[in-house]
Amino acid sequence: MKIWLFIIICFLFSNSVFTSEITIIKLHNQSIDQALLNNLEESQEDSELNEVNILDNNIDQESDGNVEENYDDANVEESDLDTNVEENDNEAKITISDENLSTVNEVILLPDLWKKTNEEDLNFLLDNITDINSPTLRYELLSLLNIDNLPPKNLDKVDFENLVIRSLLKFGDRDKAYKIFNTFSDPESTKYNLFYKKFELNYLLSTYNLSEACDFRNNFKNTDLTSNNNYFLKIDIFCLILEENFNEANLLNALLQETGNINDDYFQYLYDKLNQPNLEDSDPNSFEINEKEIFLYSAMHRVGNIALSQKLLQLDPINLSMPIILSSSTDIELRLKAAHAAYNNGILKIDSLAALYQIVDFSSEELNDPSSVVSITNGNIEMGMAYYYQLSNIQLLPVNRLEAILSFWKFAEKNNLELIAYSLSQKGLDTIEPSNELSKYGAEVVKAYVRSGNIDKAEKWLLFSENYSEDLTNLHKLQSAVLLLNLFKVDESSQFIDILLKNLQNMEKISINNNDQTNALKNEILFVVFSLLNNRDQNPFNLNRKVDEPRFIPSAYIMNNIRDCIKNNNHAELLLSILVSLDGKNWAELHPEHLRLIIIALEEYKDGFLLNDIIMEILEQNKII
Repeated sequence: MKIWLFIIICFLFSNSVFTSEITIIKLHNQSIDQALLNNLEESQEDSELNEVNILDNNIDQESDGNVEENYDDANVEESDLDTNVEENDNEAKITISDENLSTVNEVILLPDLWKKTNEEDLNFLLDNITDINSPTLRYELLSLLNIDNLPPKNLDKVDFENLVIRSLLKFGDRDKAYKIFNTFSDPESTKYNLFYKKFELNYLLSTYNLSEACDFRNNFKNTDLTSNNNYFLKIDIFCLILEENFNEANLLNALLQETGNINDDYFQYLYDKLNQPNLEDSDPNSFEINEKEIFLYSAMHRVGNIALSQKLLQLDPINLSMPIILSSSTDIELRLKAAHAAYNNGILKIDSLAALYQIVDFSSEELNDPSSVVSITNGNIEMGMAYYYQLSNIQLLPVNRLEAILSFWKFAEKNNLELIAYSLSQKGLDTIEPSNELSKYGAEVVKAYVRSGNIDKAEKWLLFSENYSEDLTNLHKLQSAVLLLNLFKVDESSQFIDILLKNLQNMEKISINNNDQTNALKNEILFVVFSLLNNRDQNPFNLNRKVDEPRFIPSAYIMNNIRDCIKNNNHAELLLSILVSLDGKNWAELHPEHLRLIIIALEEYKDGFLLNDIIMEILEQNKII
């Protein structure tokens, strides 16, 4: 009886819910949200522009083969956050030539890319790829997921297209998934009709196009209203709130609570906060979150300016970092953590991150007592980054400023945030001229400038540093900086390996203390890399004598599949097998023989197209450069 009553009332309310134009009510100041919307629009425009530029560069190559910011430490208000997309051109990374990029696109678009892979293997591999800690491999995988290829054996086109969409969502590229979805002529006629409806609704919610989301919901208003979680009914309730039709929203919400088989306490918490903004806050981390509905939750958070939770950031750091950053009601520590994630994913500009750091309120007494930084920040990494950034900005004398910057870098490197610290330090670093007095710091400064793409200034500091080798530690720092600089000066990708090997042969053995486990692991990594890239000369690195190895190796099935893919030139399945074998690990965590096999595989994958960038990642993650 309740079900019939529920359906009848939904039908009666359907006209009032969906016939009027949706106006987002201003439950709080919308200026920050508007900045986010502008950022998302510019992100899409920049992405499209980059695609055009890549195409233009390739065309130009076919025809002829050629292809300051002021130092300002003033406080910045939240409204000054500029969230334009940054291409991170200044971040250090070996760039690939346009010719290679054109070649890989041709390989990706070959119709027989999946010819040697069957449906079962493809599903198994995609299902077992977990977190991807290699930016190079993640980007390559996203490039590989394309519906322009013919499906694998025994997989029809409709199922293949759906698999591509689901995989893109799993690995974080919602924009590409949405673009592909918009090319479908009639998705409603497929067995995935309901999935695509939910996908489009979620996408519109994630981009804060709430009016469009509610209008789209009107197209299938009677769909799945009595499912276990009543997702579409929750959308109806949310749209009624946006229209300020609170009475109707309350009635539908009462029916939701009566008919739902699964209680969604998180939705009810947000619903109550939207109805009663002055209601006492609850800890959002205490609620169980339905991962499939996080974009509805995020939209409700933003409409009511309700503090977001760390759970949401953990579930989707790519798509939910910006709402958290721009939420003034959210704890500053979580906003900073989200900002780090957004910057690392190319979503947030470094100037915007600097502005957020400046919002953190440290007293002059606290900034004058860096020895107490742990107690001042309660040991929080994000607050520590903000502290050291502000500390470096208040120093007047160049030597004091450089020492503060070095402390910032040391703290950041300890927490794997050094690339952020290097970028944030550029304005302050540019005010300091190299000298004999500062030459002992030269290796660190060279490294920071190289990472930020300023080769000229790196070379200028190197001149003052080459004669300073007070102890073995500084000598190794200098050798590492020189290796990094020389690799980034490579003009042609074909020269990369030769320059790497030449520099490695000239380097002293990295291990300063044979009993130091960290340095022993560096030697081990370099031994593997050198032995694979150069089988002519004596290996200058060595392996420590030991019997046991704590690092695990993947299953025999995965290792054998990698070898078979190499033998059969099955590049697409080879990439997937490598990613499965990594199992979310970074390069520093791999068993040496596992690493050896991956490097061999990448030498064959698209004729070594990814090898240079992967070698750089290996050296970076192992703190060799």
